[in-house]
Amino acid sequence: MGDRIKKNFEKRFGNRIYRFFLDKPLSPFEQRLQNQKINKAFLAVLTGLLGRKPTQDEILGKVDISKTIAIAKQKEEVFDDV
Repeated sequence: MGDRIKKNFEKRFGNRIYRFFLDKPLSPFEQRLQNQKINKAFLAVLTGLLGRKPTQDEILGKVDISKTIAIAKQKEEVFDDV
């Protein structure tokens, strides 16, 4: 990364996000394991945002979930008032 990009990154995120680059590429097994962990985390985030298990189209990005998330937040606000 260039100096300007590094400074901007540090300014925005400070020491909250750590980045590192591998000296050598991952083995196929390690790469598959890393991809599985990323997929699991992605599904957990979507499940948390939607308040339910996401559909296949939502996972693949074929469906715009921003409206669904807004509706889920409105429902939470209604239940929080009770």
